[in-house]
Amino acid sequence: MHHEDQVLPALLRKLDDSEFHHQFELIASIEHASTLKMLHFLNDLERRKSYLDLGYSSVFDYCVRKIKYSSSQAGRRIQAARCCRRYPEAFGYLREREVCIMTLAMMEPIVTDDNKDEIFQRVRGASRREVERLISEYRPAAALRDRIRYVQVPLPQPGELDRALVDRHCASSIPEQYRDRIPTEEKVFVQFLADEEFLQLFEEIRDLMGGSAFESFVEVMKPVLKEYRDRHSPVAKHERREKKRADTPDSHRWEWKDATKSRHVPEETRDEVFARDDGQCSFIAPDGTRCQCTKGLQIDHVKPFANGGTHDPSNLRLLCGAHNRCEAERSMGAHVMKQFWRTQ
Repeated sequence: MHHEDQVLPALLRKLDDSEFHHQFELIASIEHASTLKMLHFLNDLERRKSYLDLGYSSVFDYCVRKIKYSSSQAGRRIQAARCCRRYPEAFGYLREREVCIMTLAMMEPIVTDDNKDEIFQRVRGASRREVERLISEYRPAAALRDRIRYVQVPLPQPGELDRALVDRHCASSIPEQYRDRIPTEEKVFVQFLADEEFLQLFEEIRDLMGGSAFESFVEVMKPVLKEYRDRHSPVAKHERREKKRADTPDSHRWEWKDATKSRHVPEETRDEVFARDDGQCSFIAPDGTRCQCTKGLQIDHVKPFANGGTHDPSNLRLLCGAHNRCEAERSMGAHVMKQFWRTQ
């Protein structure tokens, strides 16, 4: 541990609150001034190209390998410096803390002589999300689609490799010589488009769960999805009813005496059939092949209701729409069922 890291905490504890905050503000102002100077240094480094003589291929390479910035720190500072070089008024906004390094880095790819006045006016004092929203107005429309793919991501190995390597999102982006040294795990990359209402709902649920702005989408969405499944899954509802019966064996549910005269299958019975058939079409071909469909399932009467079939679970089964139609035509005749099918 560095000597200052041991001494400074003890010195800070000796300061009264007034002196502590005075020192805090002083250090913050020094840090801010140093950041401004760093941008000037980066711009002059690009002008000099002296990093080439030192064995570095670019300003970015120099900042990561020599200065020990992470890749994200280096990228932000270089883009911010270039923005300030093109439009020196950005230094003034940065000095007055009306914009930050992140904002300048984000706007650098889209700011031009024609739009700079409008963009600078809109980003001053804006939050990161507001800046992202502004920048999206100047980018070409993106043809994005929902996407799911499996990826290998590195597990954190702090202290052993350059921090930039650990921050990468995908194992394939790690230099080959390091891949065998970094353990990975399989994750699922999910991409989808949402609207502002979804974002507001997400943040509201996150806050209700006691989360922070840094809570991951997975940590918020997984319990919400589980709760929806437990509320609406026929299997879960059937299990709750069975447990209730076991806890109160003498309880009984009032039944309408003429329920069998209605084509409607009671929800409790539907859930029981769904659980019994494992939420999958129960059609089995002569060679033993079972239909794998799990979407749009329908309750079918083995003995048709029109022919006196009852709602007893033994006379009910889960079928997909296609097999339900096929079975109906087989039992009732295609000429009878044709009038009920929608024309294609």
